[in-house]
Amino acid sequence: MTRPKAVLFDAGGTLVTMDPGLVGDVVEPVNGQRPNEGRMIDAHYRAMAAISDNTHLLDEGADVWWPWWLGQFLELAEVDPAPDVVAAMAASRGLWRRELPGSLDGVRRVVDAGFQVAVVSNADGHVADDLAAAGFDGVFDVIVDSTLVGVSKPDPAIFDFALEALGVSAEEAWYVGDSRVFDHGGAEAAGLAEFVLVDPIDLHPDFPMRVSELGELLSLLGE
Repeated sequence: MTRPKAVLFDAGGTLVTMDPGLVGDVVEPVNGQRPNEGRMIDAHYRAMAAISDNTHLLDEGADVWWPWWLGQFLELAEVDPAPDVVAAMAASRGLWRRELPGSLDGVRRVVDAGFQVAVVSNADGHVADDLAAAGFDGVFDVIVDSTLVGVSKPDPAIFDFALEALGVSAEEAWYVGDSRVFDHGGAEAAGLAEFVLVDPIDLHPDFPMRVSELGELLSLLGE
């Protein structure tokens, strides 16, 4: 396995997750509920995995699949996913501001080992601010936000923005993400050298390259 020059990361579910307090501040005024904080990380990954069984939603666009995903997530986090609650969540910004355990240290170890690092995220135009609020300010060489560049995963074109900015080819880069549909599908279509799946609750035992948290990534990179 050839050592890459760059490692690209997804954001939500890879580096950060939604902050339970901020989600509660959105939901509670609508229905009086707050999410079960202990279930939120589990809810994220289970809802993301459910997309794999409902890929037809992608054909209908983000206006369909994103509210559907939010409904799955809220229900798993023990919040009634009523339409007005889902709508309030979909309209909110700045929720993805809690670092996933070990992610900042894991990325810093990759940087210290000499790799270039970038973020390629399906986001709402604020992923750089969200990452900074979670402690990642100044860590990445490049941050690509789908809303700002006008293309989103699994469209492989979104990766070109990061690759060109870093000055590397697709064959010289790995991608790390939590979605087999958006992240693996996009990275594979873009021709990236390898894809590593973040799978902290062991939902994908069949996947060839996966980590439970980013502290495990450096060993896969051969360091």
